[in-house]
Amino acid sequence: MRFSPFCAISLLLLCSPVVAAFSAAAAPAGRPAAAQPAPIDINQLKARVDANPQDARVHYMYGDGLQKLGRLHEATREFVTATELDPSLFHAYHQLSIVTSEKHILDQAISRLNYLKEEKPTDMLLRVALSELYEKKGDYYQANKTLVDLVYTNSVPPKYVDKINSRIRSLQARAKDTHGLDRTQPHNQDEFLESAPPPLPESQLNRDLSISKVKESQTMQGFGHATLLP
Repeated sequence: MRFSPFCAISLLLLCSPVVAAFSAAAAPAGRPAAAQPAPIDINQLKARVDANPQDARVHYMYGDGLQKLGRLHEATREFVTATELDPSLFHAYHQLSIVTSEKHILDQAISRLNYLKEEKPTDMLLRVALSELYEKKGDYYQANKTLVDLVYTNSVPPKYVDKINSRIRSLQARAKDTHGLDRTQPHNQDEFLESAPPPLPESQLNRDLSISKVKESQTMQGFGHATLLP
């Protein structure tokens, strides 16, 4: 199963209960209800995992099925396994930001993405996933800065400029509301948040989406490939 970059950023930025609820509320009256999804055959998904234990995307799909059934602890393990097998499967980090609040899992997932960021400093999908993990921890300053840095390098395709800037503004507001900067950052960071970043003109964002394409993973060693779960 392949994820296109265009679908990926939509998933990372829009896949949330709030958006789903808004979409449902905005549906015109009288429109027939959408067809119910097919029942999840969790046993079939488990069989696929057993038959393909080294396939990160199979673990991801199994985790997604477990999540939909409310089995979040099991889903967490599958998403973690997916990131171990393919550290560049950014969808799995997005799902981790939804299904778990365990600090050690979030911390190590963040460490893995920061390690991978050294290799792919302008990868939009990586930075959106990293921003979501920081946000889940309540570190709104780092969640914001991760995306601000991306904007300043002109690495956001025009299609996603508005979404990225909207997310940055939201994170800036949350950082100020929680006064988290006073506890964890130098005092001059308030000035930084006041001034950064205005939306950049689309004409400046001339980099192609190919910068964010997920490449086939290679085995990573060391800190960036550390195990997230005991």
